[in-house]
Amino acid sequence: MYSAKEAAKITDLSAATLRYYENEKLMPKIARNSKKYRQYTDEDIEWIKMIQCMRRANIPIHSIKEYVSLLIQGGETLEQRFVMVQNHMEDIKKQMTDLQHALDLTQKKLSFYEKLLADSSYKNMPYSEEWKLFNHGEN
Repeated sequence: MYSAKEAAKITDLSAATLRYYENEKLMPKIARNSKKYRQYTDEDIEWIKMIQCMRRANIPIHSIKEYVSLLIQGGETLEQRFVMVQNHMEDIKKQMTDLQHALDLTQKKLSFYEKLLADSSYKNMPYSEEWKLFNHGEN
């Protein structure tokens, strides 16, 4: 069993975030000790990690709530959960494609700046010329 402080450290979240996850019913109710302090189990930590994974994939809280609610209901919701995860997978793939495009453009811009920094004649170039050179020049 882990205290809220220990669970927060393990998951790299704040105790307030852990309380939020519980209050929003993103995970099953957390057990309490005789002094009413939360006591997290290894299974609770795994739930939190699942929620973190979903949040990193930009899955909205309301979708996580729905998924968790279905999961708690058991096997009768398996098909619904399958469809949800399938849809989330497609969203993640799109995000990855978008991020790859952003990374490619950022790398192109970085290389462009490296070339400009190597040639002092570009030091006083107006932004409009820089913009044209970046978009239409040899990069």
